[in-house]
Amino acid sequence: MSNSLTAEINDLLKPAPYMTVIICVGNVLRSDDGAGPYIASHLKNTKKLAVFDAGYTPENFIEEVVELKPGRIIVIDAADFGGEAGEVKIISEEDIPESSLSTHAIPMKLIYHIFKDDTDSDIRFIGIQPKSVKYDEGLSPEVKAASDMIISQINKEFADA
Repeated sequence: MSNSLTAEINDLLKPAPYMTVIICVGNVLRSDDGAGPYIASHLKNTKKLAVFDAGYTPENFIEEVVELKPGRIIVIDAADFGGEAGEVKIISEEDIPESSLSTHAIPMKLIYHIFKDDTDSDIRFIGIQPKSVKYDEGLSPEVKAASDMIISQINKEFADA
């Protein structure tokens, strides 16, 4: 795992002139799949940032997010993209699976399309490569370190936003 985030991810995690919504997705009972909720628990809402811990049912927050009329929606989730454990990557729309291969009730691709249809937001997915998603509590050291980097970057950037 790299000990820093890419420039593209750092830029994405900066405040913009509009509201940014971060939706953290995952299941804390499935080891590294709990990265999203872990990240959400360490972030604070500001004037330009709204954070949602969506657990494994992000569809339950669609209406609330749409009502905010954000300019940007960032979904953070554990995602197996074949990288090294703890690697952080922006997942393109084309690489979001059509079917639900993870712990989520409905496919993330469907969530993407709902947000795209209901908002004019720039929608991005940040994936963290899990080491394990077996039934177990707690993050692997690699995924915890990556999650802490994301938390640090967002808290630094949005501290006064």
